Amino acid sequence: MSPHPLSPVLVLGPPRWYSALGAARSLGGLGIRVFMLRHRGLSPTNVSRFCAGTLPAGENGRPTGDPHRIVSELLEAGRALGRGAILIPATDEWAVFMAEHDAELSQLFEFPRPPANLVAAMASKQGLQDLALQHGMPTPRLVVPETVAAARLEANRLEYPVMVKPLVSRPDAEGKAVVQDTEALVAEVCALAESEDAPNLILQEFVPASEDWTFTGYFDAESRCLAGFTGQRLRLLPPHMGHTSLGICRSNPELQRIASEFISGIGFCGIVDSEFRYDARHGTYKIVDANPRVGGNFRVFVDVGGTDVVRALYLDLTGRPVPPIQPREGHRWVKEDSDLIAFVKHRRAGELDFRTWLGSLRGVREGAIFSARDPLPFAVAMLMLAIDTVAGRWRRSRR
Repeated sequence: MSPHPLSPVLVLGPPRWYSALGAARSLGGLGIRVFMLRHRGLSPTNVSRFCAGTLPAGENGRPTGDPHRIVSELLEAGRALGRGAILIPATDEWAVFMAEHDAELSQLFEFPRPPANLVAAMASKQGLQDLALQHGMPTPRLVVPETVAAARLEANRLEYPVMVKPLVSRPDAEGKAVVQDTEALVAEVCALAESEDAPNLILQEFVPASEDWTFTGYFDAESRCLAGFTGQRLRLLPPHMGHTSLGICRSNPELQRIASEFISGIGFCGIVDSEFRYDARHGTYKIVDANPRVGGNFRVFVDVGGTDVVRALYLDLTGRPVPPIQPREGHRWVKEDSDLIAFVKHRRAGELDFRTWLGSLRGVREGAIFSARDPLPFAVAMLMLAIDTVAGRWRRSRR
């Protein structure tokens, strides 16, 4: 990097979203100051040695409350950091908020500025379906029920298996389930719905298990892909349908072309974290998610020189060239707490034994939380996991 002063970075995310920790380690290792949002209580991201400090905005890392107040808090943070600080969203909520208030925030911050309606569409499962249909991208069929009663009616018309999950993802709205029949679907809808009249749910075709893939990339202001990576999601939490707990960087030129053309075609700029499932029945890759922000597993995808999508964004926004990308083929990454829980769930289902699980971790090069150079976040995360486990058992025993 150039010897002239490096712009600081503010990552917007809640306490347990480890993309912020990955960004701090990636950029902090280059001498860039990375700041986080202030959180209540324990926060593994904020105890990192690469966290240069915390700043208040929103509520416990989320853009909830009066938007004018949140904008004012962010502008105050921008004045503290100095004009030209880089702003990076780590959740869909923050990506949408930034896009809706980009005129005010751009007075002090640098960040990609995709159209607000496009960001909102990408953050919504219905919006993504509409974009995919408009641009000829295969995607699983879905239904968005307006009420719980409508979902009960649709249950008799759908082809199973069906996945039930939130229409708009939030840290407190991430539950999902795959069901095999009408009765199970109705039960899950009742359990996951936010309310009878506004359930915030989708009922989506569940592509039979085959291959889960990720495409993550950074697209510049002209929607050109300056850094793109593909890889496989080897294990998920919840199993078969959740976030990546074990991933590998693996080149897939066909998927790279399909995904890049789609993201460029819709006119997006910034970091995208997208998920695809290969449908062996039709020989097609179907897009499942296209999150308009840095993904929690973005450090699966590193090039041989150390560039990832966060570094690519930083280089581009500070006027530096992004070097040609040569993916670090076979780079394995694990989210330690999630993969431990995933192993327990797979073992209970008779799908995975201890020896096979242990063997799958051989060759892991990087953890989402553990780092010998930065050990405190792992200690805090394991403490929080232990507290959650004890609290969960206590609640079950009370019931």
